Amino acid sequence: MSAEFFVERSWATLGSILLLVGLSACSNSDNDAPSSIAPNSGFLTLRVTDAPVDDAAEVIIVFTGVELQRGPASTINIDFDTPRALDLLQFRNGQTANLLEGHPVLPGEYEWLRLKISAEQNLQNGSRIRLRDGRQFPLFIPSGAESGLKLNRRFTVAQGGITRLIVDFDLRKSVVAPPGLAPNWILRPALRLIDELQYGTLVGSVDIPALAAAQQSTVADCSPGVYVFAGSGVTPDDMDGDATDGVDPLVYQPLTPPTPGISANYSLPFLESGDYTVAFTCRFNVDADPTRSEYDPRTLTPEGTPPMRFTIKAGRITSGTTTRVDAP
Repeated sequence: MSAEFFVERSWATLGSILLLVGLSACSNSDNDAPSSIAPNSGFLTLRVTDAPVDDAAEVIIVFTGVELQRGPASTINIDFDTPRALDLLQFRNGQTANLLEGHPVLPGEYEWLRLKISAEQNLQNGSRIRLRDGRQFPLFIPSGAESGLKLNRRFTVAQGGITRLIVDFDLRKSVVAPPGLAPNWILRPALRLIDELQYGTLVGSVDIPALAAAQQSTVADCSPGVYVFAGSGVTPDDMDGDATDGVDPLVYQPLTPPTPGISANYSLPFLESGDYTVAFTCRFNVDADPTRSEYDPRTLTPEGTPPMRFTIKAGRITSGTTTRVDAP
């Protein structure tokens, strides 16, 4: 398997990396440093979780701090005394690890959050990926030393309250091994910021024989997967990072039946409240193979690409609850 194949496609099995903001073991620098406003402060609390990935033995991200923007001219910098190196593969299937916890900050409206990460070219002890064959590559964020990983979404910290935020990385969309930068791999994460009080979980069971029959396939030829799109009535697309040929899925994963040819269960946590389109396919392997993808849903039979058929269901997520969507 080539590096390009692994980077562009195999991350489909990784899913999300999630962090929840609440800080410890750190120092502060700013006129609005939390140490000066503790009696009237609110609090932030940051955890990490991940989903399985087949081809990596470790995906380590080294966090050095957090920056918060409160108003146009008020920035809070929280720098860790010791960088935190987390192997994201240790936190899967909704399990989390605290990155930061219980840190006081000024209450009010915040405009954005930035994660400070050590991710420089040729830095072997910074953020990095190690493959199962033993090869290790630095993860390099272009301009990362200056800009970090920024999430442009407003959130509120109430006085005396605890705000819990989830940062969702999708490495499947963002890890690349570009020619000419060996041995460095680039990390350009697609991030979303979620309020912990506003998310629920999507679960379900997929009858593989019935799905195969509905999509004019056989059980032996069915490579099952589930895609979740924000909004109702969305026309499914594969994951290609190209918004011009359709809406990319918010989350997605292959389905692995415990017994071949029977049924497969799935669980997708950390979805914000709202309406979703849930799409099931027997052609997940089309999306996972760059020699046959990209699939364009506007074209009935893309040239050189077998059609990805989808069985579509509607789902509505409510905060703090579990929604079940089975197929077909």
